[in-house]
Amino acid sequence: MEDALPSLNYTTLVKSLGALTARGVVRDGTVPAGLAVARLMNRGRILRSGLSESDLFEALEEYRNSSRWTPAKSIERALEYAISVVRVPV
Repeated sequence: MEDALPSLNYTTLVKSLGALTARGVVRDGTVPAGLAVARLMNRGRILRSGLSESDLFEALEEYRNSSRWTPAKSIERALEYAISVVRVPV
């Protein structure tokens, strides 16, 4: 799965974060985690993905609260940033 990381589109990457973390591919301080963070924080990718603030918030909560893996803090921060990018001003 690590080999596929560079070719995943934004939405697929977001949906795969749990599986990548559970398999040990994405752990803080690793090259794959750094690549995932860079892709998750790319403003153009975020906006082109079509994911909404609620989509990303749901993904973040699922990632944070699963009992199947220990979330990587860098991934959590990247998702928080993505939410801030798509947040609609009130």
